[in-house]
Amino acid sequence: MNTAGDGTVGENQEENPQQEGPEQVEPHGTVSRRSKGDVSLSPEQEEGRETQRRSERQKSNQQRKRQDESTCRGRCLEDPSEIMVQPQVPMKEKLYNCPECGKSFAQISNLLVHQRIHTRERPYKCPDCGESFTLNSDIISHRSVHTGDRPYSCLECGKCFANFSSLISHRRIHTGERPYTCPDCGKSFKRSSDLSKHRRLHTGETPYKCPECGKSFTQSSNLVSHQRIHTGETPYKCPDCGKSFKQRFSLIVHQRIHIGERSYKCPDCGKRFSNSSQLIRHRRIHTGEKPYNCSECGKSFSQSWGVLRHQRIHSAETPYKCSVCGKSYKGKDSLKSHQKVHTA
Repeated sequence: MNTAGDGTVGENQEENPQQEGPEQVEPHGTVSRRSKGDVSLSPEQEEGRETQRRSERQKSNQQRKRQDESTCRGRCLEDPSEIMVQPQVPMKEKLYNCPECGKSFAQISNLLVHQRIHTRERPYKCPDCGESFTLNSDIISHRSVHTGDRPYSCLECGKCFANFSSLISHRRIHTGERPYTCPDCGKSFKRSSDLSKHRRLHTGETPYKCPECGKSFTQSSNLVSHQRIHTGETPYKCPDCGKSFKQRFSLIVHQRIHIGERSYKCPDCGKRFSNSSQLIRHRRIHTGEKPYNCSECGKSFSQSWGVLRHQRIHSAETPYKCSVCGKSYKGKDSLKSHQKVHTA
């Protein structure tokens, strides 16, 4: 692993001594100039001295290369600053265009991988749990869930990772580096994948399409969550009461009921709530905000369910049906009043 700016002389330069200038760069970045005493040396002696210097530099470079390779295979990095260096790669012409969304790529292999977004092809299957992945690197990272192998450790906080790229991304939390900048709005990101997702806000690209209803999404995770509407899948189960949810966030919010956590406090009256949406709805009592308007008469309501219930006045909808006599009502309260006839 070579790092930019460390002063090492590449092997190609060492093999072509005629390309070297009058100043010779030593392995650790020091500069050696020929002293006045060198003038008295014969050409044979001068050539012998230069050969010895090149041999020493080459030996030093080889030792450093072996140390770098050994470090990458180890559980920790000797010099974590090395991972932050990004080599400058010249831009390549993007010749291969996706026929589905028009995105361009410099290599046809990258185009083929990209097209799996549209075809939903996941050729890499985990032998342990059967979960499939689009990229080989994804399944390698995933398998660490089963093996528990996390060989890459952060020297700042000790957190371990299954792959080297995850460690690089994590280290940016400590350094604050955000090397990926959006050319449209200037916003910066720690990961290139985050920038790719963000740029879809500007381009309007929604490459992830639901095969059931045709709705499109900017991220694959949003599509997966959406598809649970059609399948009815609720994979996130509460260990305390057994209630299941379609989204992980919904489970997290629900679990606050059991632990009694109410992190969201109203600044007006001090009342606490378990999630932000409850606080937002509550604060409308203080602000008087009524964002939900009836499209028929213009009447406003503070809650969405309020306008839905009100709109039944304008329609013939009577969704609340008596289980005894079959009579229907527009409101739940009206049904409850009616049912007293049967219980009296």
